[in-house]
Amino acid sequence: MLECSDGYRSAIVGDTRRMYIKAVLEILDPDIVYGAVDSSGAAAWSKPAQLTDKEMEAQARYATLERNRWLLDGSFRLIPNDPAALTGQVGFVGDGLSGADGRFAVPVYVEQRFSSVSVLQACSVYFSQDAIDGVAADFTVAVRSNGQDIYTREFTGNTAVSVSLDGFTVYDPDAIRITVTRWSLPGRRPRIMEIVPGLYEAWTEDVLASLEIQMRGNFACLALPYNTCTVRMDNLDRRFEPRFKSGIFRSIEDRQGIQIAIGTRLKNGSKEYKRAGIFYQTSGGFSTSDNDISMEWSLVDIVGLVADREFIWEGDLPAVLSGWLAAIVGQLGANFANRWHVDPAYGDLPVTANDPADVLGKKCGDLLRFACMATGTWPRADAETGDLTAEPLWSQGNKVTLDDLASYPTMRDNDALAALIFKLYDGAGTTDVISGNATSSSKTLTVSNPFIHTHEQALTAARQILSQYGGLKLETTGRGDPASEIGDVDTVWLDESSAAAARRMEQSFHFSGGVLQDCKSVLLQADGSFLFTERQVFTESGVCHIPPGVDRARLVLVPGGQGGSRGADGHVGGSGNLPGSGVSSGQGDPGLDGAGGKVWQGVVNVNPDTDYAIQIGQGGAPSDVFGVPGALGGATTFGVYSSDNGELFPYGFSDLASGDSYGRTGVEKPLPGTGDGGRGGEGGEAGQGYWRQLYWTQSDVDSGRHPGTAIGGGSIVGHSRGWEFVVTKKPGKGKPGVAGASGLCVISWDKP
Repeated sequence: MLECSDGYRSAIVGDTRRMYIKAVLEILDPDIVYGAVDSSGAAAWSKPAQLTDKEMEAQARYATLERNRWLLDGSFRLIPNDPAALTGQVGFVGDGLSGADGRFAVPVYVEQRFSSVSVLQACSVYFSQDAIDGVAADFTVAVRSNGQDIYTREFTGNTAVSVSLDGFTVYDPDAIRITVTRWSLPGRRPRIMEIVPGLYEAWTEDVLASLEIQMRGNFACLALPYNTCTVRMDNLDRRFEPRFKSGIFRSIEDRQGIQIAIGTRLKNGSKEYKRAGIFYQTSGGFSTSDNDISMEWSLVDIVGLVADREFIWEGDLPAVLSGWLAAIVGQLGANFANRWHVDPAYGDLPVTANDPADVLGKKCGDLLRFACMATGTWPRADAETGDLTAEPLWSQGNKVTLDDLASYPTMRDNDALAALIFKLYDGAGTTDVISGNATSSSKTLTVSNPFIHTHEQALTAARQILSQYGGLKLETTGRGDPASEIGDVDTVWLDESSAAAARRMEQSFHFSGGVLQDCKSVLLQADGSFLFTERQVFTESGVCHIPPGVDRARLVLVPGGQGGSRGADGHVGGSGNLPGSGVSSGQGDPGLDGAGGKVWQGVVNVNPDTDYAIQIGQGGAPSDVFGVPGALGGATTFGVYSSDNGELFPYGFSDLASGDSYGRTGVEKPLPGTGDGGRGGEGGEAGQGYWRQLYWTQSDVDSGRHPGTAIGGGSIVGHSRGWEFVVTKKPGKGKPGVAGASGLCVISWDKP
């Protein structure tokens, strides 16, 4: 699950929500090589290397001797004595100062050089977005080739923080030069944050008519599905006219990425976006309609880019998992050299081929599957970075409630396997048979992987493959949460007590007409990630007997859940001294939800034919005071192992071996033996009342029938007047919180 703020979590499940989409289009030659930066002179702290890093905004203010650019209010940093120690985004800073009218005595320039670009049809220049820095008012942009200006455009009176140019064609360009004659502020050094030899701009729902994203994963590495994206955009200005020779469309290549993000509006009015990935156009991946006033692109992620490419390699083959990922993305060109990531604990695992002929000439996608299968990982495109990623399965995900679904989830059987047959590449043609997860199944699977040479490697692959078989599939349709990722283990809250745990293997996002809806997902409950066949669940303290011949077991220790707290009382009353101030009334706030405790899980060594004591933690009592958390639940232990040493799971621990979820937060009716935290009590009902006007005479006051001067009183023909607030319905008391549920111990092992 992608990291998100509490504000996002609240907004994305709100009864009403406002969704947004954004696509950052980056049309740069994927083979571009950036060269040196030339200028008329640069300040000592200038960072010209940042002109091509795609960071458009200065991250901090640094105090200088420029006019009105040094305030002693703590908002400016001091430039260090060693400019190399200066951190953050600075960009290019010239050494000339603009005069009183903003003009430079001698025009200043900066030139970004590059190579390996065959044609250029767009470019962009970004100035500082900080108003105190100013922007170039009068300047010229020149696209150069071999020392000559091939295309130029002059700007006068500019006030924008960025400018984009297109509608030209320059072959074999090698530099872009910005020459500034006047700055928008006096006494300023010229500052340029970015020079883009191409197009780099963000499109929102104002330009994008619709967006459709399909995400799929295969944890068994038996296939290589990848994420796809279909974008439909308005093209009224014909910038993407395929028939226009100088149009931007001619610059688009297969390996140029478009960053896609989906966001929601938070309670404070800001927007929080979640990246859905970086997608690329493939050959034939566009179509036009309406006489080219709209454009539709069919895009794929980085996995889709490499899937069908032939693996071409010279020299020694890679020998570890990280080496194979680097080699595979390297097939896309030098600019993709670092577009990969491997879990650090798995990157150095050996992945070797006994015979180069077993891998050379194969598809990159097949080699990617084989390498991940042999190491117990699975391949995907990371949503945040777009990188090709290999990592093991994880056990956390999102919370899915029926309120966010269009209907109750559909459940169906998932295919099971009787056996896996591995053809080992051990030089002897050995066949290794490993039991599946259902002896009653008629389906077997034969695996031929050139990186699997031993029984241990086959067993690693079998665990991963069986994570895709057995159990149930849950099919859902709902509003969608862009923070969800393929591979997440979600908890689907089915009613006020129970939930189902399942791994997300497919999901779609459909955005049209300003609404994100009809988002379909497939979640898988499969127990094959562990080849443990005997399983016991303890919900009461006692003794577990380990059978003879068993020396290894998998434990899940779940403590008791925390109790919830009482809700606040409702309230009612006059909100001021006068009735014109209004009536203040409302339902009390709900109490604090009780949390699930730390869950410990792991595979441990045990002594055969031995008894182990089990202590089950009891649930915590609720708090009777609003705002005060309920009592924590007790720890669950197995021998020397304790849930106190475990990990917190915000949405509960999902156990795919059973399809159950434990240790959830804020459950309305937690069941014993789940470790769920109790829900906070509801706030008391709002009271009702009104202001009533009173009249009395001085004699009323003198006789004691009225205690004194009326509130807001005045003289009306010898009478005084006042007001009192009358309660017609007393506010309700806050409801008590719910106690946490007792914990449990799950233990499983292989049959002796």
